[in-house]
Order: sequence, then C-alpha cells, then structure tokens
Amino acid sequence: MHANLASIMPQVVPTWCEQEGHEVVLVCYTGREDLRKELPKGVDVVFICSFTQAALLAYALSQYFRSLGAVTVLGGPHARCYPDDAVKYFDYVLGFTHKSTIVDVLQDCSPQRPEGRYLSAARAPARGKGAVEVY
Repeated sequence: MHANLASIMPQVVPTWCEQEGHEVVLVCYTGREDLRKELPKGVDVVFICSFTQAALLAYALSQYFRSLGAVTVLGGPHARCYPDDAVKYFDYVLGFTHKSTIVDVLQDCSPQRPEGRYLSAARAPARGKGAVEVY
C-alpha cells in the first residue's frame, strides 16, 4: 500500500474511539514497515481498513489478533465489496460507517464466531453529527 492510496476513515475511526474514552494506537502500514515491531500488544479490539489487494494480509492479522483474544473489525473497500467473504475472518465487517456504527461495535465488542456480523449504514456520513469533516 502506498501513501497515495490512503483514506481518511482510518484516522476518523480512532478519533471516534478516543471520543468514547478508549485508549488508541494507530498503525499506518504501507508495506514497508516491520509488522513485528509495529503491532500493538494487549489489545481488546482491532480495527483494520483494507483494500482487496491487501485482504489476505488483513485476514492473517485478524487471525493473529483473534488468537490473542482480541475482537477484530474490518472496514474499507474490501469490507464493502466482499462482506460475505470477510465475515468468515472478522468478528465485525463494516460497510458505510457512521460514528454510531463504531459506538455499537464498542458497546457490544464480543466475539462473533463462527461467522462475523456485517453492519452498514444506509449511506456514507453526510455533514453534521457523526460525519466526516475534511479540512
């Protein structure tokens, strides 16, 4: 993944989590970092945003974190395009995501196995409460 393929939601979701009182670690993986050094330890829930070209890595990361007891959440283009596949590997798969979607996941935050839950708003956030503001 190269920097020009980055989106705003991987930054917005941790902000929403912090607003809900959670401690957050943000890792931006572009394909060049050493994941053994970058991945946080002792996490309860992991949000991963992935394009389809990186889906196998996302699935492997989910398996790794689930094996450590974490709940995993997938968002981004792959989650929106292939939710039926992604729910096999993640506890939650998110389509269009509003702040309320993230709050729902954080409030439940339970493993969803053998198949994850797909959650999606009717459309992308608009201006106003829970919207993504770009400056």
